[in-house]
Amino acid sequence: MFEELGTRAKGKTCEAMEGLIEEGKSLMEEDIDPTVLDAGLICAAQKVEHYEMAGYGCVRTWARQLGLEQAANLLQETLEEEAQADEKLTQIAESAINLEASRP
Repeated sequence: MFEELGTRAKGKTCEAMEGLIEEGKSLMEEDIDPTVLDAGLICAAQKVEHYEMAGYGCVRTWARQLGLEQAANLLQETLEEEAQADEKLTQIAESAINLEASRP
């Protein structure tokens, strides 16, 4: 996409994403029941997915507004992949993990 735009991709550290990842890491250091840990890690992963989806959605919209339909379509595909990952995590949580974690 950047090549098509005649520019070079640059990376920048995202402090918010680092915070979300650190939150998941710190959860793994807790002395808690493994099923509760699993539920918490799914939650942490979904926070990351939602953050990514927000970013891809914004950039996709900007690409459309600039008339960059090919870039917008690629970003939409990525957004859909993130949404599928989030839905899979929800299914896992709701069908088993959350139920197991709520048992005394």
